[in-house]
Amino acid sequence: MHDPIHDPVAPGIAARAAILGHTGRGDFGHGLDTAAAGLPNVSVVAVSDPDEAGRRKAQQRSGAIRAYADFQELLRQERPDLVIVAPSWLDQRVEMISAAIAAGARAIYCEKPLSRCLEEADRIVAACTHSGALLSVAHQNRVFPAPALALRLLREGRIGSLRMVRLSTKNDSRGGALEHLIHGTHLFDLLRTFAGEARWCDGRVGDHGHDAQRSDIYDGPMGAGPLCGDDIVGLYGFDHGVLAEAQSMRGDDGGGAQYLHWQLWGTGGTLTFWSDLKSPVYLSKRPYLLPTPDPDLTIIQPEIPPHLLPAQGWNALERANQALVADLLSAVREERPPLASGNDARAAVEMIQSAVAAHFAGRRLSLPLVERAHPLAGRASPG
Repeated sequence: MHDPIHDPVAPGIAARAAILGHTGRGDFGHGLDTAAAGLPNVSVVAVSDPDEAGRRKAQQRSGAIRAYADFQELLRQERPDLVIVAPSWLDQRVEMISAAIAAGARAIYCEKPLSRCLEEADRIVAACTHSGALLSVAHQNRVFPAPALALRLLREGRIGSLRMVRLSTKNDSRGGALEHLIHGTHLFDLLRTFAGEARWCDGRVGDHGHDAQRSDIYDGPMGAGPLCGDDIVGLYGFDHGVLAEAQSMRGDDGGGAQYLHWQLWGTGGTLTFWSDLKSPVYLSKRPYLLPTPDPDLTIIQPEIPPHLLPAQGWNALERANQALVADLLSAVREERPPLASGNDARAAVEMIQSAVAAHFAGRRLSLPLVERAHPLAGRASPG
């Protein structure tokens, strides 16, 4: 595992980049069409999108030299070194990444989460390992400054020994199953940098106030596959008695970005930050939080690296994508794992899946999971 932040300014390999999107089916999620823009030694040679209007817009934003309606044709004709798999809909990951590998791509940058289920993630990572292609996933918090600061404070012993990490998704209208998948991936990706590898998971999936049954499974939006529940809680065990609790629910107030946060509870204090480029880190000497004045509360505002500051029409997420792509290309040159690696992204998918699997198994499950298939596959109740 790597620390959450890495200097991506050093140029990587010279690369011909292509961007794969699909307007109306995930579009170019979170600005991934500009993820290679302005990087040294990178030429954006082509963009693909079956939608003509979307294709024109993406070509203009990305600065791509050519545009294609069919991503397979783009890959056959262009043979790019770097492929950006941009749609936010999840059902296109395996096909696009597999095609990029077949076309000889050395580097692949993919929208998060990596996949709909652990079985798909295993297939993607295995294909990349077999081909030698490096895979990075758009976990932008990896380059935001607050996680790096929190990790440094933890290692310095500023909150004593870590005991518990509490995680929350945005808890918006997607709260529960879909939110657990699409933003839970950020939570679990960073969790492992603080707590290490999870050894077990227990979980509860609720649906309108009752324990979810297989009859509550539905086909999710965004190509997410089968989903279940509007209130998911997972409990995870790590070495040295460290625990983590993650929850995703549908909030009455609609949720929001500041709900997407991490709380690190130690024997001598707490650290709190949320998913935002400008998030401070809240350091308290209390091993708990109370809605009362805390004379020992310290609010630490980390310095934002210049390469992440919004500029030239790019917002913070787009700048973070550029930093992660730069890191990916440097990783190819340096023959090392990228900062937001495919293996780390697969581990996040496994933690997401394990809470649901534990609920339907009715027991705590050891990690890594023995059963890699989607726990909601097949909607009929057994027996």
